[in-house]
Amino acid sequence: MRETRTALAAWHLQHSRPECLVSYFDPWQPVARQLDLLASRFGAVKALCDAERDSLATEDDALAQLRDSLAFHLLRACVWWQVDFSPRAVTGLSAPKFMEHAHRHTARHVDDETMLDVMTWQHYMHRADSGHIMVTGTDPLYRGNTTIVYGIDGHRGFRFGMQRPGQPLAWNDITHPDFIAASLNARALHCLIETECAAIGEWDQAREEHIQAARHHARHFHIVGQADPVARYARALEQFSRCQSRFGRFAFENIVNHMAFAVAHAAHEQGLSLAELLHQGDGHPVSPNMVDSLKRRAHAHVTTGTDPLRQAQYVAMLNRVETGFALSGGQ
Repeated sequence: MRETRTALAAWHLQHSRPECLVSYFDPWQPVARQLDLLASRFGAVKALCDAERDSLATEDDALAQLRDSLAFHLLRACVWWQVDFSPRAVTGLSAPKFMEHAHRHTARHVDDETMLDVMTWQHYMHRADSGHIMVTGTDPLYRGNTTIVYGIDGHRGFRFGMQRPGQPLAWNDITHPDFIAASLNARALHCLIETECAAIGEWDQAREEHIQAARHHARHFHIVGQADPVARYARALEQFSRCQSRFGRFAFENIVNHMAFAVAHAAHEQGLSLAELLHQGDGHPVSPNMVDSLKRRAHAHVTTGTDPLRQAQYVAMLNRVETGFALSGGQ
């Protein structure tokens, strides 16, 4: 047993570092997948630490530091994308216990201590001062001579600025509720500055569609198990059908897939076929194509939106859910 734990610990120390799991400055990485990775790996690493403690073994300091780092980054990611986060619901820990792990991490990393402060109490910031901005990083995907810089201000709002060679950094006046909103606005302005591009309408659409997507991101940890999963899936599918921008379609496809997984999970929990649950949802006729499409989307969510360590159990669950059509491509 101890050998197994040692092997697992070594694997996590290599593969579960936050920098391997989350890309804060790339809005093209699925939000759902990154959140699931952080939550899942925190739980797995914490379980290994707890097992060592229960066996009276000396705690592996590197593993404990990884656990604490994952706690901090799970909290940071939820603030970054404005996701509702209840430590007890997501990790099984009370808020004070969870924050102990985050604080142990920030006690060792001054930059992350500053980041935690600016996202929460702002002891080091001029509170409510939109002109006091902590730089969080630069855009890794920009092209051209103008650098995009990101920050968080005294209102805990996300900001961006532009810096041309030989010129001072100029912050944009608009405060955004989450990083993706700031990033989309930054790239729209950057596109205009660098190329005077005609694709500015694409960015405008992306910004509007992100406002809708952000409402779903906020509910990420509530999507599975929430009431009326069929109605929520239908609404998300309708929103997806109206998306005009490439970014909007990317974001909403991931959201719709997550909603489809939630429907399949509800069917599994209630012992119903997908057809039965869909019919209960709105009373409309249900076709094999509708059910097969939903199940394919649920599987797509597992593939693109969840931690690979949990995918086998999710696939097994989906395979146990019947479609309700004997000749369907599913069960």
